[in-house]
Amino acid sequence: MKYFFLLSGLILFNACQKNEYAAGTLVKQGATYETGAVLPELRYIKNDTALVVLYPNARVFYLDLKIKNSEQYIDMLRSAEKNSLPVRARIFTRPYSLTGEEISEIYPPTKKDITDFKAAMRP
Repeated sequence: MKYFFLLSGLILFNACQKNEYAAGTLVKQGATYETGAVLPELRYIKNDTALVVLYPNARVFYLDLKIKNSEQYIDMLRSAEKNSLPVRARIFTRPYSLTGEEISEIYPPTKKDITDFKAAMRP
């Protein structure tokens, strides 16, 4: 019986430990490619991952919220979605996983991207 309490105490102690990272401090590196001007849709945020759709691509991408500047990327995605404006994204060239491809960076579009996007939209 005392082993049961000891074992349950150890499991409880391990389960209550904090994460070993601080949000927004991790820097990932690797080969990336640029998507060009795309229209974002932030599907949902769960734990430390945000699922994002970048139209006209027919794929789901994910943004790791542990990386540096991830909060700024989320704010940029929300504002672009609200105002129906495109963004530019860089995607890691790692193999495709079940959760999608990982977004490396989100940054604002050029003025030409915005004018092309507005010209292509129906009145």
